[in-house]
Amino acid sequence: MQQPELGKKILELRKANGLTQEDLVARCNINVRTIQRIEAGEVTPRSHTIRSIFAALDIDFDQIQTSAPPLPSKNAAQWFLFAFLGGLIYFILAFWEAFMDYQLSTSQVINLSPWKYTMLKLSIMVFYSLFMLGFYQMGLIWKNSWIKLASLLAIAAIVVCIAVDLYMFYNIDTDPLPLMAAQAITFGSIYTIFGFGLFKYKNEFGNLAIGAGIAATFTGLLFISVVLALVGLVTLAISEILLLIVLYSAFDKIKNQQAQ
Repeated sequence: MQQPELGKKILELRKANGLTQEDLVARCNINVRTIQRIEAGEVTPRSHTIRSIFAALDIDFDQIQTSAPPLPSKNAAQWFLFAFLGGLIYFILAFWEAFMDYQLSTSQVINLSPWKYTMLKLSIMVFYSLFMLGFYQMGLIWKNSWIKLASLLAIAAIVVCIAVDLYMFYNIDTDPLPLMAAQAITFGSIYTIFGFGLFKYKNEFGNLAIGAGIAATFTGLLFISVVLALVGLVTLAISEILLLIVLYSAFDKIKNQQAQ
């Protein structure tokens, strides 16, 4: 049984036994604030904590087949933190990337340093991939195949798109429009999948997940249309800010779980 169902079940059983939260605390020697957060579905306690609570309620833990989801590894919180920082660096670099790409599209003479342009594109690829790996980790911990699929597709897409950008930079006779349209449709499809996956996290992250899901889905649809892709760049910035907040919330959630 996962949250918030676990918390609701404990609350229901406590009341059925005529116990207050303070009474339950006295029986199982667990902090009252911890009981409050478990019942509210804010944290997922360790297995031994759940067993202590059910024992205090005179309920056979195994009989009702209630079990806590496995506690994420100690490295999970670090993964989320690194992914958040990687996403933040990517988000900053993306503005520089947009400026350079704008220069390329408006100037007939290439006056950009090939070395700087190449390093920027490769940095974008690395930090974006780290950003998406954080969501892949979320998909593993909170069982979400849509998020796992979208994050892996996003990593594959960024590698291919960066390779295409570098090819176009060093081969100026290439017509960029078909390739740019293909990139827009590809990322649009991925962000639409992402949005659907984020909706499934409403129990874990509440309105934040819903807002991030709406922003990602809307951005994806704008990119898929191609003609509205420029508008999609604005909503993409909003979407990625929300994704950063989701990642940090995941980091905070795991850190709190491991403190139980």
